[in-house]
Amino acid sequence: MVTTMIMQRMSVAMEYGVILKWLKKEGDTIKKGDLVVEIFGEKNEFELEAPADGILLKILCEENDEIPISEPIAFIGKMDEKIPDVRPKKMNQSSAPSAPVVQSTVPAVTKTVTTKSVAPKVATGSVMEGGRIRISPRATKKAEELGVDISLISGTGPEGRIVEKDIIAAQGVAVTAPILPISDERAVKRIEPMSPLRRTIARRMTQSSHNPHITMITEIDMTETVALRKELNVAIENSIGIRISFNDIIVKAVADVLEKFPKFNAMLNGNDVHMFEDVHIGVAMATDDGLIVPIVRNANKKSITEIALETKGFGKKAKSNSFNPEELTGSTFTVSNLGPFKVDLFIPVINPPETAILALGQIKKKPVVIDDMIAIRHMMMASCAVDHRILDGAPAGQFLLALKETLESPFMMKY
Repeated sequence: MVTTMIMQRMSVAMEYGVILKWLKKEGDTIKKGDLVVEIFGEKNEFELEAPADGILLKILCEENDEIPISEPIAFIGKMDEKIPDVRPKKMNQSSAPSAPVVQSTVPAVTKTVTTKSVAPKVATGSVMEGGRIRISPRATKKAEELGVDISLISGTGPEGRIVEKDIIAAQGVAVTAPILPISDERAVKRIEPMSPLRRTIARRMTQSSHNPHITMITEIDMTETVALRKELNVAIENSIGIRISFNDIIVKAVADVLEKFPKFNAMLNGNDVHMFEDVHIGVAMATDDGLIVPIVRNANKKSITEIALETKGFGKKAKSNSFNPEELTGSTFTVSNLGPFKVDLFIPVINPPETAILALGQIKKKPVVIDDMIAIRHMMMASCAVDHRILDGAPAGQFLLALKETLESPFMMKY
C-alpha cells in the first residue's frame, strides 16, 4: 500500500513548511525513520522522517516550495505501485517562476541583468473606479480578525465584490508584495530571494500591521540597575562562569510586572481576551538572516541568574540554528532590546498573537534634575506598543510606570 508523506506540524504556531533540501531521491530505498527532507517552519529548520519502509516513488514538491500543514509532499511504497493522482497546494504559487533557494552558508551569486516591465499583480476584479475595493462589511470584519490583506484578493461576489467566503479561503495564503513595473532602462544589480525566515517575518509583520497599535514612551533611570548588575557579576562570574546582561535583569522585571497586568500577557481570540497564567517572555535576537524570538518560560518564577543561563544558551543556539520548536513558540509577551546597537529609541511592531511588546534603547549617562540639582545618571528610553483593540493609553502608561519603578529600585527582585 502506498504511504503518503505529508508536511508535518513541528510547532503549535506552524502553518506551512518550506522545502529546503531533499535528502533522498526518487527510486531510493528507505526505512521508516530515515531522514528524507529538510524543511523550514516557524523560524527554524527541521528534518522530516520517512513514515514507512519502501521506495520513494514520487516527490511532489521542489526546493523553495511553501507547503501548508498536512498537504502531501511525497509517496512511499513498493516498486510499480500506482500512486494517487494528487498534488499539494503551494502557498507561493504565482505566475512568476520561483527563485532558487539561497542557503545561508553559500554566498548569493551577483550578476547584472536588465528586466522587462511587468504588469503589477492586483485584485482588479474587486477594485472600483478611484481605487476603492469592493468588499462587504462582513468580509471587512473577517479580514481584520484573520489578518488578511484584501488588496491581494479577487472577489467572487456580484461585480467582483469581496465576500466573507473569499476572506476565509484566503486565510493562510502567502502574503506577497505586488509585482511592480520596472523600467527597461534600469539595470538590476542583484536579485536575492527572501529566505524562509525572512518570509516568515514578512507574514507575521503584515498580519500585525492590520491591527491598530498605540505606543507609549518613557525614560527610565537605570543607575540602580547598573549597580545591581555590577554587584551580581562580582558574585556570579567566578562561581558559574557567566555574566548577567542588562537584558536579563529587564526580562525579570518585565515578568514580575506582567503578573499585575494580565491583559498585557494575553491574546485576542475572536471577541474574547485570553489572559495567560504563565508568563513566557520572548527575547528578540538578531541573526544574519533575520529576527528570532526564543522564549524564557515562566520567567516570573525564575531568578535573574536562571534567566541569564537560559539566554546565554539561546545565543549559542542562534549562531548554530539549533533551536527546538518549543523554544520558539508560545511566548505571551516580547522584549526587544537594541541598546547593544547604540539605538536610543524605536517603535516596535507587536509579535502576533500577543497584545504588547516592549522596546528598549541604550543605557547612557545623561544630566538629569533631581531635587532641583543636576546629576549624572544612567538613563534608558523605553517604548511599549499595545494592541488598541484590547488596551488603551491609560493602562499602557500604568504598565510602563510600574516597570519604571521596578527598574529604578531593582534590589527587591529575585537574584
